Amino acid sequence: MQSTYIAAMSDHQVSALFADRALSFNLSNGATFADLAERLSDMCEWHTGAPAAVSLKFGGDGPMIGAYQSGV
Repeated sequence: MQSTYIAAMSDHQVSALFADRALSFNLSNGATFADLAERLSDMCEWHTGAPAAVSLKFGGDGPMIGAYQSGV
């Protein structure tokens, strides 16, 4: 069942592009880059290699911040 309680949902969104699929997930409001790195590392075990691209969005109206691997 999907949550309908909007106030509790995080505004910090992450999209990661792996060779076999793209995934999106939310980060908690107090998450650090170390937390993000650990989560992406865990995902690498289930998907084909490291993500080719990662996009981050902090807050509701801010721009996306992207990071891409070269040579992929």
